[in-house]
Amino acid sequence: MSSAGETSSPDDRSSPERASSAEDLTAENLTPSRPSRLSTKDLVGPVLIFVGGFLLAAAIALPTLFVDNLRTIPLSTDVTTVAPAASPARVLDRCSLASPTARVVDADLTRQQRFVAVRPADADRVTLQAGTSVRAEHLRIDGREVDPEAPRAGSDARPAAGASACTDPIMGAVRDRITLDRVTALPDLTAAAGQQGSSEIQYDSNSAPVRVPDRDGYTYLMPFGVSTADHTFFDVTTRRTVPLRYTGDTTVAGRDVARFVAVVPDTDLHQIDNGDAQSTPPTIITRPAGWFGVPGVDPARSVSATLHHSGRWELAVDTTTGTIVDAHIAVDETYRFIDTTLPDRRLTSMSATFAYDDRTQRRLTEHATALAAPITVWGRVVPLIAAVVGVATIVAGLAVINPAWRPRRWRPSAAPDADPPASS
Repeated sequence: MSSAGETSSPDDRSSPERASSAEDLTAENLTPSRPSRLSTKDLVGPVLIFVGGFLLAAAIALPTLFVDNLRTIPLSTDVTTVAPAASPARVLDRCSLASPTARVVDADLTRQQRFVAVRPADADRVTLQAGTSVRAEHLRIDGREVDPEAPRAGSDARPAAGASACTDPIMGAVRDRITLDRVTALPDLTAAAGQQGSSEIQYDSNSAPVRVPDRDGYTYLMPFGVSTADHTFFDVTTRRTVPLRYTGDTTVAGRDVARFVAVVPDTDLHQIDNGDAQSTPPTIITRPAGWFGVPGVDPARSVSATLHHSGRWELAVDTTTGTIVDAHIAVDETYRFIDTTLPDRRLTSMSATFAYDDRTQRRLTEHATALAAPITVWGRVVPLIAAVVGVATIVAGLAVINPAWRPRRWRPSAAPDADPPASS
């Protein structure tokens, strides 16, 4: 018989098990739950969508923001052109100024020009300095080819103070300096960043430059993306702004270009103060009437004539970059009497048509191609590729996130031993 101290109740027998269960519950409640972590597979879809969106944004932004910065006149601009004159060119032999009669001869002429970017220049403006000269390679006198620097009749006379020797092969030279807007390629003479825009032309090394504050129109180049419409042209010789008319399309050195024509009307160069009696060529000469060969006038009578200039420019322009890749320049300069009562006898000073040679055309078309290449790459090729890749990347990202977007054959199939769905 058990004693009272040894007697135990059912509750006492089950107390160890209940205590153990209580401890387990307490442990479960106190143990912190670990946060779930995304796997690499979970991140693939959102990353693909983000990359695709970035590529689409780049495809939109490149042509509108970045490429516009490429459509400006480069600060590294340095262009040289060579344009021989078509035969026969006619010029006044300046050595004949010291002879009894004027002498107009055939000549081989070459027009050379170089323009470079100089200061002031910044992100918005650039200054071009251009030097243009016409040189006589050969003269033909009395049926003989003569070196322009060789002595001949009249060359022994001493030149006037400030005048060059008549045997100098340079028939004329001009230095031009103009500040342009880098986007429009038009003159910009306003003051910016403490610097005033420049516009001055020097017709002779012995004279001061002439300021041209009202200058307008294109001369050495045109803007990127120039339209095939009428524009304006500034002629440095006469300081006139004239219409520049679009006349159609053509091809130069394998590149499609637009043709523009500018006609420079007759201008008395002496009246606009771009030279004097000692300049090269002189804009006014005074000689006996017999020297000019004026009929019906006393040969000893002293008469004066001024230099008149007219011309025609035919420009071939690459419209993508505004580069002038070819030019035909017709020049007609004659001396005409100031006294209008005298017979209208015109003495030729220069009559020639210049055209860029093949080497210049090739070099300028290559220059235009080099300027256009970044615009084509960043404005068309790269945005197109970015757009296609961007759309494909977004579609791939959606397919990774939602298998229903995938083609049926690419969707994951259920495992063969998977439990069937529970029926209700």
